Amino acid sequence: LEELPRDYNYGYIKAYWDRRPLKLFARFAEAGVKVGWYTFLLYLDEWTGNLEANRPERAVQGREMITDLGVTWIKIAQVWASRPDILPKEYIKEYEKLLEQVRPFGRDEAMETLRRSKGTDGLTALSMFDDISVFDQPVASASVGQVYKARTSGKTVAVKVQRPDVREQSTLDLYVIRNAASLGALLPFQRIATQSRSLIELLDLTAPTFITELDYEKEAANQKRFAKTVKDCDLVSETVVVPDVIFSSKEVLVQEWLDGVKLTQPGAAQQQAGKVVKLLLNSYMVQFLETGFLHGDPHPGNFILMDSGKLGILDYGLMTSITPEKRLAFIEFLMHLQARDYGLCLQDLINLEFFPAELGNDKEAIDVIVPTLRSTLATLYEEGGDLKKKQEMFAKQRAEMKASGKLDTLRTQLQEISKKYSGAFRLPPYFTLIIRAFSTLEGLGLKSDSNFAIVKECFPYIARRLITDDSFRMRNALKSYLYKGKERIAVSRIDELTSGFGQFTNLMKGSRKSAEGAGGPTVFAATTEDAVSTATGSTSASPSPRPEKLDTATTDIARVIFSPDGNFLQDLLIEEGVAAVDALSRATLLGLLRTLGPLALPVTLPLGFLLGGDASGSNSRILTRQDKESLLVIRRIVQLVRDGSRRSGAGEVSELNTTDIQGAAEDLRRLQPLADGLLPVVAPGANAFARRFATELARRLLLRVADDIESSAGFPRRTQTLAS
Repeated sequence: LEELPRDYNYGYIKAYWDRRPLKLFARFAEAGVKVGWYTFLLYLDEWTGNLEANRPERAVQGREMITDLGVTWIKIAQVWASRPDILPKEYIKEYEKLLEQVRPFGRDEAMETLRRSKGTDGLTALSMFDDISVFDQPVASASVGQVYKARTSGKTVAVKVQRPDVREQSTLDLYVIRNAASLGALLPFQRIATQSRSLIELLDLTAPTFITELDYEKEAANQKRFAKTVKDCDLVSETVVVPDVIFSSKEVLVQEWLDGVKLTQPGAAQQQAGKVVKLLLNSYMVQFLETGFLHGDPHPGNFILMDSGKLGILDYGLMTSITPEKRLAFIEFLMHLQARDYGLCLQDLINLEFFPAELGNDKEAIDVIVPTLRSTLATLYEEGGDLKKKQEMFAKQRAEMKASGKLDTLRTQLQEISKKYSGAFRLPPYFTLIIRAFSTLEGLGLKSDSNFAIVKECFPYIARRLITDDSFRMRNALKSYLYKGKERIAVSRIDELTSGFGQFTNLMKGSRKSAEGAGGPTVFAATTEDAVSTATGSTSASPSPRPEKLDTATTDIARVIFSPDGNFLQDLLIEEGVAAVDALSRATLLGLLRTLGPLALPVTLPLGFLLGGDASGSNSRILTRQDKESLLVIRRIVQLVRDGSRRSGAGEVSELNTTDIQGAAEDLRRLQPLADGLLPVVAPGANAFARRFATELARRLLLRVADDIESSAGFPRRTQTLAS
């Protein structure tokens, strides 16, 4: 027991520190005195009414206390620093300094670490550098280590050197905090005992990743793996930059230096923080749900906005992997949240292991949990805003339930479920770094927008996944989302889906100009692609439509719709398109004939019979409600394809008149330049799509003719079955 483990092992750590009682007692005393005195000052301010007046001073004292206590406490404060909805602004300002402005250690200690760190060739890390005077002063100093800017073989590099004795201090603090929580769990005060037990569980979940972060060789391996996933994924390969690893040991990491502006620095990055957060969140959605390898420490000091508009990501000590099964379950959960289908969220949470599987078969428990879950999720996610606002909303709901007498009943029911299923709700171990990452990102969003709603901001990735993923579960998810349990596609859902798809695709895959248009950060240096686009983008008048230069979103969705292999989205669009074109052709032709008056009656009557219309002027058989819905759907799709993510007020089905039909025809005519531009993209699958469309349209028309013939012979009409 002379050396601490490289991986978290509580039994090993306990045995190590139990053999060193003096150090253990000294740390207990130091932490107890510092935290106790600081807590006393806060209570004193509250008692004397000086809490607000003394807040700036207490914030500085709190930062200094945390710095004195060391790496474990700094790590906790770094999470708080990103949540403006938890701490007052004075504390946020001071705790942000703990991201990169922690008290540095000396040059001699850094040089000693560099001398004892050796590469595979046996040479020390120190021998790599052209000029060792750069180690006189770090450019940044964080909780685990500090960074120097150096040169090796003429190349500029970042050198990360670990703090001396950081492993010893970290394990000691974890042991001290865990022991303090164990004592708290024995107290006769239920609230304190429950919170203490929760703290023990949280420590056991988070401590392994925290200890792993102290090994720079593992961090280097994570960084190389992450770089490969970025390179192999076209959704982030043009947006995210991972620095190359040049050297690594347990305590030293040398990597490529990335030029740009960190989010912790004042200037352009902070001025457009909301746009940077949008880019960040979408890149994290790809990591989380596409590649399954997630960067777990997204504080502002770990991101660089480069001149090209790309995002450089640093610090790969905290990473987590998500299995394909869990990724699909999270997509379904987020889709149900966006659609406000809260009743389906319970099964999602069971799939994600937040609830035990047996709960899904317990009807009595479901009847209790689902309404509560619906209310909770609606409060958390339907509107943006910070945690304090949510707490106020929950407090109001609690007061209303108490006044009505429902609170005690619900509490009793939930306690019975908890006993029956051993706690019922639990935080899965795999989710700890995920919740830390997205909680930090949400905090960054709230700094730039107090109404930031993270589920809404996550939806663009979900929209693209629903459209492009043709797997069985995603087919079901797409159908559920679009149809809302009805027979026809909901127009509002098409709006949301297409808008999200366009925003995500142009932001993450488009040119820099397209990315800016999709809400991304401003580019500091124009790319060659954008320069060419600008040079060729003149709008001189032309008597005939010219092929348009298409954005990435339009091209990508065309590849899906006109895939020669076919897919579920293609099936849905053909089904809806056939119904709409059928409605459009009948209505347009009969409407035109009616304008001729009695002179056209000999022609109108037989055509009305064959096409299912009524020449008398009644619209009751010209357009069924389902026809109206289909025509409205197709118009919305056409408008969104042409106008990108511009939203209109289309919603519920309205009465269609000649103007609507003419408008649909006009929309289709305006698509010609787009169609010309898409020709190289869609050519392989366009013919197959057209054949399928024509076959289905002919089948529908023949069935309608047969339906009219049978109706004229006295048989019941089959209109409802034909439209399905």
